[in-house]
Amino acid sequence: MNGKRKDIIAGGAFLILLLIAVGFGHDNKALSEGHGNYTIKFAHVVTPSVAKGKAAEKFAEMIEERTDGQIKVEVYPDSQLGSDREIIEHIQTGTVQMNAPFTGVLPTFVKEFEIFDLPFLFESREEAYQATNGELGEILGEKLKLQGLHLLNFWDGGFKHLTNSVRPIETPKDISGLKMRISQSPLLIAQFQEVNAGGVSIDFSELYTALQTKTVDGQENPLSNVVSKKFYEVQDYLTLSGHGYMAYPLVISSDFYNKLPEDLQVAIDEVAQEVTDWQWEEALKDEEEYMKVLNESNIQINELSSEQKKAFREAMSGAYDQFSEMEGSNILLNIIDN
Repeated sequence: MNGKRKDIIAGGAFLILLLIAVGFGHDNKALSEGHGNYTIKFAHVVTPSVAKGKAAEKFAEMIEERTDGQIKVEVYPDSQLGSDREIIEHIQTGTVQMNAPFTGVLPTFVKEFEIFDLPFLFESREEAYQATNGELGEILGEKLKLQGLHLLNFWDGGFKHLTNSVRPIETPKDISGLKMRISQSPLLIAQFQEVNAGGVSIDFSELYTALQTKTVDGQENPLSNVVSKKFYEVQDYLTLSGHGYMAYPLVISSDFYNKLPEDLQVAIDEVAQEVTDWQWEEALKDEEEYMKVLNESNIQINELSSEQKKAFREAMSGAYDQFSEMEGSNILLNIIDN
């Protein structure tokens, strides 16, 4: 009996210690969850060397430092996790947390983003910054919430220009008959149809090959993409048209963001704003370097005059007529005009 009693006592003591250990473990687990680590997968489609790519890396570094490692960011550039549209869908399903997509894919999710597909919408980068990071951005941000996306800021993608392998483009007639790669936004399709140019949808990651094999004659993109993806190697003509503006809304999963402790939400907001200001400055500096590369290449460059731009805008005015049919379109346009 004494031996059995000792076994019972020993077993009881072990059980008590086990329960204490389990309880302590649960306390630690709760503590860990309350102040635990969070991982953000930040996916995008451009190379790390352009302003957007560099800004994604800078955001990752700054947020980890600002939160003492509570938030870690894994950056996936160069379409590693899919196209912009696919990445947005990944955010909605919770497998990715952040992206800075170009506005051309967003009308599928929020129709009002079609405003960025209007030709010659902004006359300057300053005007674009005031609108995107001001009242226009606020309105669009509210619309994004309905899609599970929390808008942090807008990054600068630069003004779009035209390249092609057929002929110089100086007038609307010059683009007639060309097969141009564009995103499948109704307004982009409309404006190119207005000048009798066919619009072909091709993933950005496959565009170089499409230009090289002449699946399409040309494309529209900011200089950052023309240079970083070396489109100038497989295109003969560059027209500095500035006909469209490409913005990059910096978005994070609403579900992920809303579940963060308030201090970490504040950290994300602050870092996003600091990186946004840095990204806009970096994008402007990079433009000068891109022009140096292009001037040293074999591509023929011409820049549209104010009168030539006016002719293109008038030729593409049907896109504005189409946009005006959308409910609330006048409010958005008035914000920009004012």
